Amino acid sequence: MVIDKIDNIGNIVDPKKTKSVFKNNAIKKTDSLEISSEGKEASKIAEYVETVKNTPDIRLDKVKAIKEQIEQGTYNKFTDDKVLEMVADKIAQNLLRK
Repeated sequence: MVIDKIDNIGNIVDPKKTKSVFKNNAIKKTDSLEISSEGKEASKIAEYVETVKNTPDIRLDKVKAIKEQIEQGTYNKFTDDKVLEMVADKIAQNLLRK
């Protein structure tokens, strides 16, 4: 007994190609994006926060310069004018409170 074909398996026909129902000349839509002023401000704030996070807490160059001045005996945090101005401000604040 020879089995060559089972039903119509040997007669498989390629499916016909379908035609597109929609035309390619359909209305083209463009995307657009508008960022609100709040969004722009939030973006700037996020940049500032990132800058602050990446900035070291201690400015080593300033610390080094002040250390050198202290060792040399030339460091003077307050000049006579600054001290006088600070004392005058404190006196003025106390007088205004009364």
